[in-house]
Amino acid sequence: MALPGNPTALAERASTYQASASRIQRAADDLRALAYTSTAKSLDAVRERSGDVAGTLDEAYGRYSGTATALVEYAAVLRDAHRRADAADQAEATAESYAGQADTRVTALTRHVRSLEDAAAPVGTIEAAERDLADAQRAARRYDTAATTARDDHEAARRDMEAAAQRAMALIDSAIDATNESWLDHVGNFFAGVGSWLADLGKWVGDFLQDLWDELQRLVSTVLAILGTVLILVLVYALLSMIPVIGPLIAALVVGILAGFLLGSILSDVLKPTPKPHEYELTTVEKGRSRGEPTDLATALKDAGYVDSLGHHTEESADETVIKVTKVIDADGVVRWRVALPSTQEWLSRFNGDQGAVNDLDSNLALMLTPSLRSQYERAVLQAMEQAGVGHDDPVMLVGFSQGGIMAGHLAAYNSDYNWSAVVVAGAPIDSMPIPASTKVVSVQHAGDPVPQLDSYMSLGVLGHPWHGPNWTTIHETSPLAAQGVGGIHNAAAYNSTLSSHVDLVPPATQDDLSEYFIGDQSAYGYQNTYYSWNED
Repeated sequence: MALPGNPTALAERASTYQASASRIQRAADDLRALAYTSTAKSLDAVRERSGDVAGTLDEAYGRYSGTATALVEYAAVLRDAHRRADAADQAEATAESYAGQADTRVTALTRHVRSLEDAAAPVGTIEAAERDLADAQRAARRYDTAATTARDDHEAARRDMEAAAQRAMALIDSAIDATNESWLDHVGNFFAGVGSWLADLGKWVGDFLQDLWDELQRLVSTVLAILGTVLILVLVYALLSMIPVIGPLIAALVVGILAGFLLGSILSDVLKPTPKPHEYELTTVEKGRSRGEPTDLATALKDAGYVDSLGHHTEESADETVIKVTKVIDADGVVRWRVALPSTQEWLSRFNGDQGAVNDLDSNLALMLTPSLRSQYERAVLQAMEQAGVGHDDPVMLVGFSQGGIMAGHLAAYNSDYNWSAVVVAGAPIDSMPIPASTKVVSVQHAGDPVPQLDSYMSLGVLGHPWHGPNWTTIHETSPLAAQGVGGIHNAAAYNSTLSSHVDLVPPATQDDLSEYFIGDQSAYGYQNTYYSWNED
């Protein structure tokens, strides 16, 4: 795997700091010349002020010059580390290719020796074949050793890069700390303290009003969803009661059981304690299912399908909820995050007991019908993001299929704890969610998929779509697996294919903005994946 970082971009950034340092130094020298070359009394105030400003510029020069020196050194080490890592990767690929051929030859020769032995061939013939086999085995071991050595070389390059990063950070800290204690800094700190207090007060008021608005939106959405559900239940009652063999009494009983099931499912989820997320180690089988890291918006939904396959101890069970949190850093040090959320993996928890995963039917109903009540799924996702180190102002992209998409839209619409910059979903009923215009939305829907229409049935009518602003793109296409029926229409892999084929329907400006969340972007410096899981207590 290629090392993170862009040596060329970093070197250009260092050059910018060096140029800034030089300009700052020239400005300080010019001001000193003004302060000391003239003796006119009328210029006393100017001279004094010029000297003060020159001193302040000297401090800025120290910061910029020290930072530039640290970055220049780090850029050189980073470039060398990339060169060594690339060479190691090439050597490993070559060794593994030859190792594969050698292993094939070993297998063939082993079968050949056994066939000779079974056929009671002459001893000389068998010994010659065994010598050929031993030579092939030695060659295979050499190639395996070469591949291991190449991997060690790659790891050594990575360690050197990290050590250089630590040295660069120490040098930068020293450059800044060395000029941080002037009298001007102390005076500035005093006024900054006063300003900070006022800013904190304003932030508290703003947060309070934002929380109040979030709760109001949750409440309104919950009331509308419940009213829609009641209307559906009334319609079911009316239709059943018209059937002679059922009648009003049995119809009322059926509707009552259905209403009790909905209420019991929701309360079963929202009244349980918040699960405790922990880092999740992928098994060998799960690693083998990976379809690679998404490189752009067109491949974003690969993560949605992948997290669906995690947390299953057996093929039939859904033991844990697993999410993927990806940290992407660009060459300027800006941190962005992608959070991939899984879809429903357990449907029968009301009948055969909860298996463990919280992305089940209960949380589905809670998310859709009672957004004012926080589901286990929502609470655990927020805790996992906090554990991952997601800053409250860091831009976050949420990615999800089906229930994962519902959760993505739900967070963007009803939670202001984080900077939900983008939502990319597939097969999810989010059309009616009050997602703010500051969040860019890409929603992929297949023709004939009933799931994205669930909110429309209750609030807009069949196939109804609300008007969305320029921040919102809905891609409505036929599933490439439509011939398989609903299973091929509401399908994560099919949705991934649809987005890849029709990403050009997303406005170019939106594509450019969202590309910054992926490793394929030219400004991407590095990335880190962490998986988190939890289950019901």
